[in-house]
Amino acid sequence: MSRAASAPAVHRPLLLLVDDQPEELRWLTALLHPLYRLAFAESGRVALQKAQGLAPDLALLDVGLPDMDGFALCRLLKSDPATREMPLLFLSAHNDVGSRIEGLSHGAVDFITKPFHPEEVLARVRVHLRLATPRAASASQEVATTEPEESGTPDQRLLAAARRYIGEHLGEPLTVNQIGRQVGLTGRRLLALFREELGQTVSGYISDERVRTGQRLLADTDMSVADVAYHVGYSNAGNFATAFRERNGLSPQAYRSATRARDREDLGDAEAHAQADADADADADARGDGHRARDADGPVA
Repeated sequence: MSRAASAPAVHRPLLLLVDDQPEELRWLTALLHPLYRLAFAESGRVALQKAQGLAPDLALLDVGLPDMDGFALCRLLKSDPATREMPLLFLSAHNDVGSRIEGLSHGAVDFITKPFHPEEVLARVRVHLRLATPRAASASQEVATTEPEESGTPDQRLLAAARRYIGEHLGEPLTVNQIGRQVGLTGRRLLALFREELGQTVSGYISDERVRTGQRLLADTDMSVADVAYHVGYSNAGNFATAFRERNGLSPQAYRSATRARDREDLGDAEAHAQADADADADADARGDGHRARDADGPVA
């Protein structure tokens, strides 16, 4: 194995190595330690914590991790303003074209397949660190001025990713395992996450979200009840109406009528207040004109 001369410690970039195989970590440490500072993570959740806390300059990810796959970890890192500019490189035995395309499509800048050539790994790390340098200042400014979309603990960010996926696919049949795969969790872990963070089952949350979205569509659009039901994932309007009535005490049509009547009443009140203000202004102007006319006539003899 080729070994490079050690770089000055003060200027060495920090690399995050994410792999659950001790042998791989030993190999990478021997290769990279002379040139870079290193941090290690053996799972996706630990990697998220260290990426947020240490702000590495670059991360090397394995695809197969014990708690989530590397693709899900890549998505989560790219969704966080604090880590989205960090170059992510996959180092993996998954050398099929589909895996490489998937990794790159989630935001990775490179995909290096096993068996690795030491000089190639060093060259690619060096190139991506150099390419990332011009973005560092703008990324820091963005993090300082932008409210993070995905903040909080790793569990909260995983929950946010799952909720976002549910919201974007309400009209489709959804299963716990399907949602879990999208965020890199097992179905069992996803169920536990929803219970711990929301006090709900996944199916209960989906049902509530379908009704909440239905409420917005009924209030804000002219879609028929049947179209709203289909849009939020119900196969027929009857099932939607039953679920809606259980949660709101009204049928979808009655809810829409009540909402629009309230909106008309609020609009009428606003128009009445505006008219009253206008009348008051007109009266004030008229009184002012009368005073000015008397002043112009002068004192009465």
